Amino acid sequence: MDRRQFIRLAGFMTASAASPLLLTACGGTDTALGPTESPSPSSSPNPLQYQFPQGVAAGDPRSDSIVLWTRVLPRNVDPIASHGAAMNSTIQLLVTEGDPAGLTGSEGVLTGKVVANVTLAALSEWDHSVRHKLTGLAGNTYYGYQFIVNGSRSMVGRFKTAAAANADLAQLQFAFLSCQDWSIHHWGGFSQLLTEDLDFIVHLGDYIYETIGEDFQTGQVEARHGALKLPDGAFKAGNSGARYALTLADYRALYKQYRSDARLQQVHARFAMIAIWDDHEFSDDCWGDATTYDNGTYDPQRGGDNKHETTRRRSANQAWYEFMPADIVFDANASSFHTVRLYRDFQFGQLMHLVMTDERLYRADHILPEAAVGSSIGSRYLVPSQQLSAVEAQKMAIGKAQGDELALVSILGKTQREWWKSTLKNSKAQWKVWGNEVSLLKMRLDARNLPGVPSALQQDLVLNADQWDGFNAERSDLLQFIRQNQIKNVVAITGDIHSFYAGVAHADYSATPPNTPALIDLVTAGMSSDSFYHYFASAVRDPALASAQALVFSSEAGSEQIAIQMLSVGIAQQAGVSDLSNSSQVSAAVTGAINAKIVPAQAFVATAGLSRSEVNTFNDLLGGQLGQTIAALIANLAATKKSIAAQTLAGFIAQNIAQKVGGGITAAQIPASQVTPFLNPFANPATGAAPVNNPWIRYADTDAQGYALVKLTPTQLQCTFRKINPLQNGQVPSPVIMKDTQLSIQSGVLEVKVN
Repeated sequence: MDRRQFIRLAGFMTASAASPLLLTACGGTDTALGPTESPSPSSSPNPLQYQFPQGVAAGDPRSDSIVLWTRVLPRNVDPIASHGAAMNSTIQLLVTEGDPAGLTGSEGVLTGKVVANVTLAALSEWDHSVRHKLTGLAGNTYYGYQFIVNGSRSMVGRFKTAAAANADLAQLQFAFLSCQDWSIHHWGGFSQLLTEDLDFIVHLGDYIYETIGEDFQTGQVEARHGALKLPDGAFKAGNSGARYALTLADYRALYKQYRSDARLQQVHARFAMIAIWDDHEFSDDCWGDATTYDNGTYDPQRGGDNKHETTRRRSANQAWYEFMPADIVFDANASSFHTVRLYRDFQFGQLMHLVMTDERLYRADHILPEAAVGSSIGSRYLVPSQQLSAVEAQKMAIGKAQGDELALVSILGKTQREWWKSTLKNSKAQWKVWGNEVSLLKMRLDARNLPGVPSALQQDLVLNADQWDGFNAERSDLLQFIRQNQIKNVVAITGDIHSFYAGVAHADYSATPPNTPALIDLVTAGMSSDSFYHYFASAVRDPALASAQALVFSSEAGSEQIAIQMLSVGIAQQAGVSDLSNSSQVSAAVTGAINAKIVPAQAFVATAGLSRSEVNTFNDLLGGQLGQTIAALIANLAATKKSIAAQTLAGFIAQNIAQKVGGGITAAQIPASQVTPFLNPFANPATGAAPVNNPWIRYADTDAQGYALVKLTPTQLQCTFRKINPLQNGQVPSPVIMKDTQLSIQSGVLEVKVN
């Protein structure tokens, strides 16, 4: 069997074992090297020079193996373009024992005790990328590696293997991250990652974005990130605007351009990565081989469907496989789009079992078809909870009749779901960590009793049905399995939603209060992608949704307007107006109060000069007391005497409290802390209690970029959310980190503490 045929049948993954014999992966033998000896360059007087334009990478560290990757081309050719067989080369992989330390990330000569010296082939059919699995390694050990062609050297990389499954491991440190859009914000977070003391990195998907020129990619971007190019990319609408990756060449081009960033290259050189994909490695909000750029079709008899793009899906799969160093198999001969299996697990001593799932390839259609609703709004976003549950129940009945009740309402698919259950149930590790792409924390807006909200929003809504909220039956099944089998210390690490969250995921969120805790979900913001807050803030700037703005953001000026409205309503109530929606009656009551000198006329006039800078109230909606930020803004306007309206409202409330207390207490004697809750426009007017939409969420930062760090010991999991400063005049800010939020989980306790 010749070398090319061997590689093709192996899905271009080659393998060898570290040993004194130093056997090649593809036939032939290599000369054994001494402890500090390295391969000599070509003996040719003018050897052809080579480049490694996307750096090097290591992935999927196990106790005895690693996958190593690079891409190599002659130095004088375009590093992003794909080239023919004339550019093929034979490449040498050298692996040494020990941490190469200061050599890591440089093109210096790798020295040390050689444990592998392997000859590989960089072929055009795999875009001249090389991936090699090296086995026979020692557990919990550092190694260095370097690729060499004709004396041209790649940068030096390093990796650390996992501890053996039965090893008593005292500590483990890793980072988890997701959503690194090249085209917006900055990648300074990767420079910061280089300073961290980590054993490895987990990437939870959206390593690339398949589109260029989208509305969400039109904000500021760092100067060093130029516009991306697609060799074939199709236009999403007409012949202008956003384009998307359509062919294998397009997806390859994106990985090559993303991996050209020197900071990302250095991260890959320094840390082994365990990666999974999410949607943008193929297509936004995808399921299987179906895309959601349009609403698809709907037939009342057969239901809805989206456009299926099998060839495009297969191309996306292949490009991911070619450029991510994962210990998986690619089957080009598969007749469907199931050419890879990404879900897999890793053990790090007795301390941690890491379970990585694929939540796109086997996913069913969204519960509510876009074509049936008419848009993604109402189907995937801002979905009425009652309608979602009803349609899910209908689909479950159909699935049950066909042998799998969850078949039509699943993210994981039956085979992967059973594997997940079996893996967790049989795990002996102290901590079970689930590499989970989309959040398990319910994120709802219960606006049924909120004043001033547009009538279309006055219902119980799921904000994002593309995550687990849209597949509640399977989520309940999985989390109930954890509870029934008493599986302890399960923590999900999650990406996708471009925000930081932490909370307790429940098997049944409908209980009042929820009493079915199953696991902790820790959600990291995107490395650079636009925030969840920004999407909603952009939507409510539409004049048609202006009355919903307070749910997402406010400002000094906006809070004063709310104070004026609250004061007007309060006066109208005292005047006996029963229909507070009757603006003319409310206005008449206010005029009467002004004429009677009960309130000053100036209290109903906007104050010039108040700040209109947006202040995030979306965090309150998702992870706190709704309206608490607005109450604080109004209280500050009153305390600093910047707004007569705020002062008058605070005085009006204090007077009402004093009257209820009685005993000669005056309004001036009422503490501001007792007044502030009643400055909340969404609070119960009788008690001042604010509504809480998602009591299971302990922390929310919806406007953020960054990553998360985990330090794990047998007794505790500590997580740090590292929030990144925004771009400054097109440049990466200094310092990069804006804020660290510390969280902790004690072994055996289903609670996350925010320190």
